[in-house]
Amino acid sequence: MMNPEELDQQLLEMFTHEVQERAADIERMLMAIEETGELNLQERLLRTVHSLKGAAGLVQVRSVESTCHWMEEVLAKAGKEGRVLDPGQLDRLLKAADAIAEAGRQLASGEMPATEQLERLVHDGETTLAPGDEDVVRQPALSAPHAELAVPFRSTDLDGSMRVSAERLDALLHRSGELLSFNAAMRRHTEQVSLLRETARRLHARQDRPEGEAASIEAGLRTLAASMRRDARLMHSALTAIGQEVRHARTQPFAEACQGLTRVIRDMAAATGKAARLEVRGGDIEIDRSILAGLQDSLRHLVRNAIAHGIEPPTERKAAGKPERGLVTVSASVTGDRVKVVVQDDGRGLDSAALRKLVGDADSPGLNGDGQLLQHVFKPGVSTAPNVTILSGRGIGLDIVRGAVEGMRGTATVAPLAEGGTAFMLTLPLTLATVRALEVVVSGHVFTIDTSSVERVIRVSAHELAVEEERLVAATGDGQLPVVDLAGWLGLRTTSEIPARESMPAVVIGAGGRQAVVLVDEIEGEQELLARSLGARLARVRRYCGGMIMPDGRIALLLNTTALIEAAMESTGTPEQFLEKTTEAVRRKVLVVDDSQYIRTLVRLILERGGYDVAIAASGSEALAHLGDHGADIVVADVDMPNMDGFELTKAIRGSERLSAVPIVLFTGREAPEDKLQGLKLGASAYVTKGQFDAQQFLETVRRVG
Repeated sequence: MMNPEELDQQLLEMFTHEVQERAADIERMLMAIEETGELNLQERLLRTVHSLKGAAGLVQVRSVESTCHWMEEVLAKAGKEGRVLDPGQLDRLLKAADAIAEAGRQLASGEMPATEQLERLVHDGETTLAPGDEDVVRQPALSAPHAELAVPFRSTDLDGSMRVSAERLDALLHRSGELLSFNAAMRRHTEQVSLLRETARRLHARQDRPEGEAASIEAGLRTLAASMRRDARLMHSALTAIGQEVRHARTQPFAEACQGLTRVIRDMAAATGKAARLEVRGGDIEIDRSILAGLQDSLRHLVRNAIAHGIEPPTERKAAGKPERGLVTVSASVTGDRVKVVVQDDGRGLDSAALRKLVGDADSPGLNGDGQLLQHVFKPGVSTAPNVTILSGRGIGLDIVRGAVEGMRGTATVAPLAEGGTAFMLTLPLTLATVRALEVVVSGHVFTIDTSSVERVIRVSAHELAVEEERLVAATGDGQLPVVDLAGWLGLRTTSEIPARESMPAVVIGAGGRQAVVLVDEIEGEQELLARSLGARLARVRRYCGGMIMPDGRIALLLNTTALIEAAMESTGTPEQFLEKTTEAVRRKVLVVDDSQYIRTLVRLILERGGYDVAIAASGSEALAHLGDHGADIVVADVDMPNMDGFELTKAIRGSERLSAVPIVLFTGREAPEDKLQGLKLGASAYVTKGQFDAQQFLETVRRVG
């Protein structure tokens, strides 16, 4: 049975949630009353305030109780007289809502708000009552107009829902993420079992084996391998389902992140002598609550920026043929696994001339064109405001926005609108819990890149590198792109330590409409990984935006692609620092062996684009004849072919004194681990499955073995 102290604590926790929710509701209703002047909204507000007063009295939070009592008196008097609250009363009631929100934050942090604490929030002493309000109980005017509001915590007792703490949801999501690692481990175990089966087969072939023992081992291992494959499929299905359910439980409408923005616009417009309104689009789109929580502060900064720098005074707008009241639009949309948030205004737009003067000469690298120039507004200390005021001019707000967005593995960009005004675009992942990551290696260290920013993997040769406008660039399918050497950027090696080589792997990344080529030493592959924050100590290290937990327990840092692109745009150097220039090399010859004409043609085209000479054969026996007459530097062969299959061809090549050193890539539809094991055992240099075919990775495999 719960003792009185435990009961009081439980009631206080329940009240804390309620006061946070009610404060936001009160503010929304007050803003709606100011906008529409509807008396029925005042009646609803009176009931809300009355209910909150009763709850505050029950748990003896006297400061909230007395504040609600004062609000109740003002609303009741206006209701009796059948009039809408005047602007002065609305201002004071909004300040009271701020004070209630502040009390909720104090309660959530374990403090008991006192009347004296609320009095310190008074803007200019006691509230001056409007004429005719002398009989209203006097109460302190409350917090400053820019106080930030908590996102309300929704809870309904009758609709089948229940209150679940954010911490518990986070823990559940973490557990579902761990299952990904367990799933990878189970796949490795399955491969180990296959190896044991092969060992048992060899034991079975021995003449001196114990009677029946090897056969028993092989049968048992075969059964175990089949069971583990089945369990792996079941686990994968289960973890996918639980991950989807948890992510859905964590979502909230985008409109939740927009709470308080109407108030921000109202107060900013009043402080600057302007008029503006807010329009939210896509408010019902469901987004992970961690993304929404991280967006709130950024949205407030961007909305304040729109009023301070974008929206013109009414007289200026009227002279320009615009409505005297400006418009700030906040919208959200989802494409694939990314959410795009846009904050735009119909104001005068950014001052490109002033910005160019602030950041440097027009001919400097990275300033070519207004599109690149405008991105400098996110740098600290950059502001186009002519004077520093309490509202703008220090160049801090947009830097904060960029840091917050990049901390969530997103990008922030800005662009002018054709019809006038400015649009800030924030692109973010749908979840922060897991990342589909590409693993790259430089100087023996593993790093990861979010695959949403990876456009393709290439190999860069010396003749593809050049210097353009003092920047190192590489020729790609998208034209000349800036280049950054990842190991050098991270300080893992100097130019003198770069190994001599003719070509090296690279990753083409894109973010915010910009692209770059990242030089690396190796590319290990990609997989879904559990993401972790780097903590407060590394929060300001912009090169990284998280840590990835690898299946084997190692931590690989997640690279900030925006910072990488900026580094590439500022990089200098010469091609010779990275790659050796060579005379035209003799093209290596690849023999492609497959009974499917379509597959032969496809592989031939891929290899020829990769710089190889290609010969083809339709069967293993035809391939052997060709090798005997003409030879080849590499053989790419299917497994399932008539007359002589790929396994038999591999065995024949390895048994030939003249051909035994020729690299062999088995390119097949067989995906079973035992088939792969058999091919490698017979001497194949690599085993590539058609079901998971990727042209660039296939080329990388051919280059590696050859």
